[in-house]
Amino acid sequence: MTRICNTLLALLVIAVAPVAASCSSNSDTASEPVDSGRTITSSTAAQLVRPTLTNPKLQPPSQDNKYTTSTGRPKVVFDPCTWISDDTARRAGFDPASRARGDDLVAEYSFLTCDFLSTSRTLQLNSGNASWEEDLAKVGSYSEPITVNGRQALLVHDPATSMKRSCQVDVRTKVGFVQIAVDLTERAPQNLNPCDGITDIASTIEPEIGKDN
Repeated sequence: MTRICNTLLALLVIAVAPVAASCSSNSDTASEPVDSGRTITSSTAAQLVRPTLTNPKLQPPSQDNKYTTSTGRPKVVFDPCTWISDDTARRAGFDPASRARGDDLVAEYSFLTCDFLSTSRTLQLNSGNASWEEDLAKVGSYSEPITVNGRQALLVHDPATSMKRSCQVDVRTKVGFVQIAVDLTERAPQNLNPCDGITDIASTIEPEIGKDN
């Protein structure tokens, strides 16, 4: 089960609400080419018109289905797979050619997911509409409040992943939060702390969310 599926299940326990959820996976591999062309699109009324990646294999799923229509939650605006530029991925320390659609969730809660690779780390970005208050209820007891370019954020010290060479920053957005999660690869130096540099990674990615989101 993916990291964000675990997040969803934990949020549902807190909310004490039933859910019919669906996780969609993509068969794209890191070696597949990325379309660097950009076009002007607008997916929701709240979203500013802005350039996004146009590769069909990177496009987010529809957020209109039988599970989402009755929740009253706003749609997720920031899609990490099509909004983040190659330059931003590179400056964050990841190979833009490794960009791949992750396991999106579109259900009572929705999360749009993108994965990137580097030699020493993997990066998973989850942009969701679970509220900031729900995130605080889930992870607040073991997280450190920080700011990322002026946004409220949490440096998450999850006891369940502390031994798995993982680290996570959650950054608040208008509709919820973006989870910025890294895992060390087998090629990473054994003495490398998974949280080393994660706030720099978050600060590099945050501007792509957009000031109105």
